[in-house]
Amino acid sequence: MTAEANSTDAKDTAKPSSFIVKAENNYELVVIGSGPGGRSAAIQGAKLGRKVLVVEKGQDIGGVSVHTGTIPSKTMRETVLNLSGMREREFYGLGYRVKEDITAQDILERVNKTLAHEVEIQEVQLNRNQIDTQFGKARFLDQHHLAITKDEGDELIVRADKIVIAVGTKPYRPESMPFDGVNVIDSDELLTIERLPKSL
Repeated sequence: MTAEANSTDAKDTAKPSSFIVKAENNYELVVIGSGPGGRSAAIQGAKLGRKVLVVEKGQDIGGVSVHTGTIPSKTMRETVLNLSGMREREFYGLGYRVKEDITAQDILERVNKTLAHEVEIQEVQLNRNQIDTQFGKARFLDQHHLAITKDEGDELIVRADKIVIAVGTKPYRPESMPFDGVNVIDSDELLTIERLPKSL
């Protein structure tokens, strides 16, 4: 079959969209993902006067950067430096420690407080710019329609003039590495450890 024939077939089978979308679910811009890129795109669109929706598959706004990436890793590092007294030893002496026995719970408690605060800040940013949010997994129905499947199984269809894909990443897990969640872990699992390793 020639390329010309393929093109003709595609035109013949193309049908206009027949999705029924409520007026409140019609948007000028939909952003899939609420990480730094998605959040910036959504806010910029709102500032230009567009009706904007952000779709996030997680339970909270923020994406990988907030929940498993940059902010958690930096918070863990800063927590260790603080609790171990490393930052103050030049002033107080080499034996100075804020806490003698540091546990995984000490670190994760500080991380969770930081993440909750960051999520709150980002929610305020979106609300201040009148940006709607939906939590669930988005999939394309055509170039202007998305189906958003929520955790409970309900599905919402939305329409957008423009759609920005700003999804995050996940750790690479090569088959040659014996990941077991205890001794060999990825960066996501680091946030659920129950005991601190002697070394990393």
